[in-house]
Amino acid sequence: MLLLWWCQKLIVNIDIGKVIKNLRKFSNMSQKDLAEGICTQAHISKIENSNEVPSAILLYQLAKKLGVDMNYFFDIAENPRLDYIRDVYHLIRYYIRERDYEAVHNIIKAEQKNPLFFSTEHKQFFLWHEAICEFYLNKNDTKSIEKLNFALRLTYYSRNRLMKEREIEISNSIAILYKEKGDYDEAITLYNSLLEHIRLIENPRDLTIRLRIEYGLGKAYTDIGEYEKSLDICKKGISYALKNEVLYLLGELYYQCASNYFRLDDFLNGDIYIKKSITTFDIQGNDKMVESVKLMEIHLKNTGTLDIPAK
Repeated sequence: MLLLWWCQKLIVNIDIGKVIKNLRKFSNMSQKDLAEGICTQAHISKIENSNEVPSAILLYQLAKKLGVDMNYFFDIAENPRLDYIRDVYHLIRYYIRERDYEAVHNIIKAEQKNPLFFSTEHKQFFLWHEAICEFYLNKNDTKSIEKLNFALRLTYYSRNRLMKEREIEISNSIAILYKEKGDYDEAITLYNSLLEHIRLIENPRDLTIRLRIEYGLGKAYTDIGEYEKSLDICKKGISYALKNEVLYLLGELYYQCASNYFRLDDFLNGDIYIKKSITTFDIQGNDKMVESVKLMEIHLKNTGTLDIPAK
């Protein structure tokens, strides 16, 4: 009865449909994803358009599906700053892709005491990226991996359940650090385990996670001379990207295939994949990578080796 009174009071005072819609979009969920196992998609649409008021039980189920408890749900309702939170997340991920770890560190330092980021979800996100900065800025691999494992355990309590996407992303960062410090057995074992987890998620919200794992695994195989295995996994990544119309890492996957073919002395296929890589980066407007791949192509044709001098 208390929950019912609480929810009815909340619904009267705020636009609950707008809050649900914002939370859903923040979680990269479609209406169909949110409705699955709870109600119909049409029901969600009516709630979000303020044409229908959810019951207390339905509101509880939606909050649970969105990964928040009722208190957090109501706090967000009273503080509509989701755009700001989303922008901080996107900015951190942008600087990670740009390898500007100093910028990431500064953003986290500035925002981690902001009450908007006090939930477990946000603390986990910050810990994840603090650990990455620790590795690349301070060269402390032990502390970085410890911090990543701590971030993972904030939500991943049991090894007997399927990982959620964020947990897979954090574990992928652990695999990357293993590879970076030369622990290829650990890295490859973890990458393969993560592929099993991500492939079992029927409708992943973020299609790039699988591509990141396959690209990382492909690079690890190349590093240890397993060129055929690298080609196999990179081509699977390419097929997945093309099937789902995702350009993210597609140019890098083509590049990795070319690198493997050249190492196998298959210059015909190497040249084909180099050109595919250049075309993809050109479409993306990534002039830096276009230049890098062209340099590799020229250097190979002039010297017959893959050892490109540092710029």
